[in-house]
Amino acid sequence: MKMARKQTSRIRRRSYADDRMMSRTLFLKRLNVFAFYLLLIIACGGVIAKCLPEFRKLQNAEEELALVQANEAAINAQYDQQLREYRALEQDPYYLEIYGRDRLDLHKEGERVFRFSRERMP
Repeated sequence: MKMARKQTSRIRRRSYADDRMMSRTLFLKRLNVFAFYLLLIIACGGVIAKCLPEFRKLQNAEEELALVQANEAAINAQYDQQLREYRALEQDPYYLEIYGRDRLDLHKEGERVFRFSRERMP
């Protein structure tokens, strides 16, 4: 019977020590998980803080590109208009006659010319 008591007391001691060890281990596991997530959040914040100025530069560059493209489209439209006018002057005698009358204030004999001016908007 004495032997049975020693084994049960050892088992009890072992289980108490195991419980303490499990408690410490569980606490450290939770602390490690918390530290990992905290580190992950800090790293994400650092990445965002590092990329934010570059993102702003990108937005500014895209706005500038949109302005340049709009300007290019206006210039291309003006070029097309002038090219059509040049070709009409070069190839169409009727358009050349109208253009000359308008620009040089010419008219045929017996012809009346009426000029209407548009009011300019301020």
